[in-house]
Amino acid sequence: MPQVIQGYRVTTKPSDTTAESTYVSDIVAAGAAATTIHYPAQYRSIAISLAIKNQDAANACTFSVNGQPAISLSAGADQNINNQSIVSVQVTPGAAGTTDLLAQVTPMYVTTEKERFDLARG
Repeated sequence: MPQVIQGYRVTTKPSDTTAESTYVSDIVAAGAAATTIHYPAQYRSIAISLAIKNQDAANACTFSVNGQPAISLSAGADQNINNQSIVSVQVTPGAAGTTDLLAQVTPMYVTTEKERFDLARG
């Protein structure tokens, strides 16, 4: 059953072992303002797993997945989010170190013939 997350129709189940996937990496610079990684716009994909590593040894960072309330990640800590459909993650890094993100992404599949052959999909 498809679900709509932040306006995107997600048709792939996150634990589908037949879905093709690959990894992408994003590094948010130390002291940067809140930065949003938007997987459909940047990679034409949905993230199904995400690892967040706070490389700042002195300061916490915060992150928010799919627009949910922000979670604080202590200095030097990491967080893994597995078997989820992730459209976006917003990260606010600490002042002294980067925040690294490694995501497993799967393509956004189109499911109808009209969607597959429509030339105006962008």
